[in-house]
Amino acid sequence: MTIWYALVVAPVLALADQSIALAMTPWACRGQHGIALHGVHVAFALATAAAAWLAWRRWRETSPPAGGEGAARRHFLAGLAIAVSALSLLVILTMWMPTWVLSPCLE
Repeated sequence: MTIWYALVVAPVLALADQSIALAMTPWACRGQHGIALHGVHVAFALATAAAAWLAWRRWRETSPPAGGEGAARRHFLAGLAIAVSALSLLVILTMWMPTWVLSPCLE
């Protein structure tokens, strides 16, 4: 189950991070709540990092693929889950960078 969390939920977390941060921007501008935007990115980055960590644990558990085709498949899927969740985390961190530099009121 942890493999599927990292494969499916991590990219959805990256999309949700973008959607929620964009939806919060007018509110953050009106009330000067720029720190709330950082909180959104932190929460989604931590959830995605947890997905990567769980996938890495599963990959380590299935490390020696000597158990046949099923074990080799689980090992490959765990490695793929690490890559997908790491890419999703990179996307979230990349979307977080403008929040540090630009004001939410910038049009």
